Amino acid sequence: MNNHALVADGNSMLETLPACPCCNHGEMSPFTSSNGYRIVRCTNCKLLFVNPRPSEEAIRRHFMEEYIDSENRVEEHFVAYRTHSLEREARIIRNTFPSGARLLDLGTASGAFLGYFTDRPEWRVEGVEPSRFAARAAQERYGVPVHEGFLADQEFEDEQFDVITSLDAFFFHPNPNKDLREIRRILKPNGIFAVEIPGLRFRLLKNTGLVSRIVYGEPARLNAGVHLFYYSRDTLGRMLGNHGFSEVSAHPEQSPMYGNKLLRLLNDAYYFTTATIYRATGGNLNLAPKEFILYRKEAP
Repeated sequence: MNNHALVADGNSMLETLPACPCCNHGEMSPFTSSNGYRIVRCTNCKLLFVNPRPSEEAIRRHFMEEYIDSENRVEEHFVAYRTHSLEREARIIRNTFPSGARLLDLGTASGAFLGYFTDRPEWRVEGVEPSRFAARAAQERYGVPVHEGFLADQEFEDEQFDVITSLDAFFFHPNPNKDLREIRRILKPNGIFAVEIPGLRFRLLKNTGLVSRIVYGEPARLNAGVHLFYYSRDTLGRMLGNHGFSEVSAHPEQSPMYGNKLLRLLNDAYYFTTATIYRATGGNLNLAPKEFILYRKEAP
């Protein structure tokens, strides 16, 4: 079992969502279970999410005190394994704003993503990170502001940022609609919200059903309870559309580079193949491990 998972123990306080957070539809069908939590699918928009789930207070406590708890975890999981992806995503953002911009990264973890901007004076960057350990380490390493806590804890001024990023983190947010309202408020007109999410089809093939039973001995390995939502490009786009965002571009992305040299070579080969197919089909045929999607704040 993942040591950083919130495993249901029968004694934890749970909360039940009465309707889909994406389309507000009230009917949900069982999909699977993971870590003792039930994952349901909205029968209308098809969003997958954990329901019932840990309380927001339990989620806050987990991310502030437990999820990132050592320098080794920071270095491996949020730097070494992610280097190629973070570098590519930083390049996409810089190309979107060739004259520079003000950027806020949500769930900044190690701060490594911000490090790709610190030698460029035309960029002003800062982060928000719930883990006290990670926030302080990132600020010390890269010399940029990293605010401890969650977005809702900050008091940013209206229309303050040109771009806000959430890299492999938005599915942690227990109240995405509340956070999207805040993101829209603090983004400048025509500002960009850039989100990296796991590729849903890839993840379900790899971590549910027969493959999961063979590899893990359980019907699903989806880290439910920590991961609260399982977005696709369609469901995420629909949710952001509800808040006045429209998609600008979408890019395939790679799995973290775990393992020995052979596994890394296979990882590269799989990414190259699926990225080629993704780009050729405009993302309609998507088996990529992750997606990096840019949305623009539209005029009200």
